[in-house]
Amino acid sequence: MKKIITLALFLAVVAGLSGAALSFVYEMTDPIIQEAKIASEKENLVKIYTAGEEFKAVETNLADYPAIEGVYEASSGGSAKGYVYKCSVVGYGGAGTPIKFLIALDQDGTYKGFETLDISGETPNFGSKVGDPEFKSGIVGKNIGDGIDTISGATISSSAVVDGISQAVAHYEANFK
Repeated sequence: MKKIITLALFLAVVAGLSGAALSFVYEMTDPIIQEAKIASEKENLVKIYTAGEEFKAVETNLADYPAIEGVYEASSGGSAKGYVYKCSVVGYGGAGTPIKFLIALDQDGTYKGFETLDISGETPNFGSKVGDPEFKSGIVGKNIGDGIDTISGATISSSAVVDGISQAVAHYEANFK
């Protein structure tokens, strides 16, 4: 019986030390990982805002907006120029390979930019048309209140993207306007 208690205590001490070491490593590396994540995102963000803007992730409640993965503030000279939303929606390709895109909303109430990040799960020449310049030109420059046309033959994918954009607009109007 004494041997079982000794082994159980030894196992508890080892598990406790392992948990403490893992927690310490996480605390040390998490800020570095977050900075690297923003740096990789910034590569895409600068495609939309190119005039020397700075980007920072915005901490906000996204519980009511399932399509939104993250929000970034674009600022220049300390003042906010607009907000970029990273969205993920389920298109025709299914939930295994969602459509990921960035949509930028300017302070003046217009769509500043639209960039697709991943459309690999969509059918080539149909659902993948949401990444085409024609679809992008139907968004960029429009006012937030204007409707966005879906793509004939790619209705499911383009409707999903439009829904994601609508969620971004709703969040923008509730939090930043």
